[in-house]
Amino acid sequence: MGIAGKFLGLGIDLDYVVRVERVTVTNAQIKALRATPKTLVNAKGSNTLLQLVGGTIKLVAGTNVLTETTDNLVVRYTNTTGAIVSQTIETTGFLDQTVDTFNGILPKVDPIVAVSAGLNKALVLHNSGDGEIAGNAANDATLIVRVVYRIFYF
Repeated sequence: MGIAGKFLGLGIDLDYVVRVERVTVTNAQIKALRATPKTLVNAKGSNTLLQLVGGTIKLVAGTNVLTETTDNLVVRYTNTTGAIVSQTIETTGFLDQTVDTFNGILPKVDPIVAVSAGLNKALVLHNSGDGEIAGNAANDATLIVRVVYRIFYF
């Protein structure tokens, strides 16, 4: 049992508890994900590492479709240049749909990250493509993200 579990006397290992966050990404935020990633999980403090386990992302389709060219999504640490910790989330056939649509979020195989780039960092959703997502003139499409993660204490 980890130190946190022993300290709290809960009989479970809090060092390895899996958690889930639900985050809504507004239309304006979807269209700005290249420049301004959306925080999915806030940093948890010094000497903590967030490990992406997986998740699901749901498009709540709007009146008109979103458009993209070579834009895809990823989960990464901190900001637009943080280490990528997910597989690529393909947007073609997903964000450009006229009906509500699901896509998965899978962890990256071997996400090797420098300690300084991983400790006390948030998990964010980022558009890793060459431009911002567009379309949906009615501005009513949104995303609902369920991200599964672990917190490790070092």
